Amino acid sequence: MKKLLYLIAVAGCVAMVSCKNGGNKPAEEVDPDTAAAIAAAEEAEANGAMELKGPTSDSLDVVNLYSTADKLTITPLGLIRPTKDFLSGDIVEHDVVKGWPKLSIAVPLQKDSETPDMKAILKAIAEVYPMKMLLEWANGTNHLGEPTKGVFKEDEKNHFISCVFPSPEYEDNFALKAWEMPMEEQWAIGLVCHRLWDGDDGIGVYQNLMFWTYDPKGDKILKPVNTEEKYLPEYTPQRGYVVFYPENDNIDFKDGADPSLFWKWNGYWFDSSANH
Repeated sequence: MKKLLYLIAVAGCVAMVSCKNGGNKPAEEVDPDTAAAIAAAEEAEANGAMELKGPTSDSLDVVNLYSTADKLTITPLGLIRPTKDFLSGDIVEHDVVKGWPKLSIAVPLQKDSETPDMKAILKAIAEVYPMKMLLEWANGTNHLGEPTKGVFKEDEKNHFISCVFPSPEYEDNFALKAWEMPMEEQWAIGLVCHRLWDGDDGIGVYQNLMFWTYDPKGDKILKPVNTEEKYLPEYTPQRGYVVFYPENDNIDFKDGADPSLFWKWNGYWFDSSANH
């Protein structure tokens, strides 16, 4: 299978600046390193290249990568950022949400296995998408360098990792879960993150939901699902926010969810009551 291996190192501090503070460049002003890497990837794809190694400059603007790159495979280099350098809320809300369906992620620490290595997968995701909660998991510290107060739970039997961070206002949390897809001889990998969000219309809860397909014994690459073919749940007040539970292969909801609004795992994807 043809693949492009696009290597990036730790991004510069420009990626950490909030959109509200003017840290993002306009979409049309793409960082030169990023533009060159994207152009090289497209040329290699057109020429049938089997492998591509891109620039590893610290100045690589990951924000532009998220928002402009398409059909690239990133191979993490094992460089987890310090927790204090987590992506801003605006970047997570806008650029990561736009970018994740365009980028595949290789998982270098995955050994040949019939089942996914959930820790290896989460470390790869944390390197490419250094969101606050993922870095706190990977580094074991908060942004002040103190040991995290999060409660981490791993369930190897059910291919599940989760964390709850106690907070007076809200229990910020994330969960990573794998669903086996026997007919396709691969797995579905889902990541859900909830966090407090200080938005233009007040403080609320924001949700990130990402899904990939994954072959742990084959190419070991997280490939974003086609969201038109395999649609994902969106938040509604009736449905609530998405949560993953270890022993339940369905997508569950909380905060006043209507039980008639269901997403049931069928071994291929989710049967849903949602309109789509």
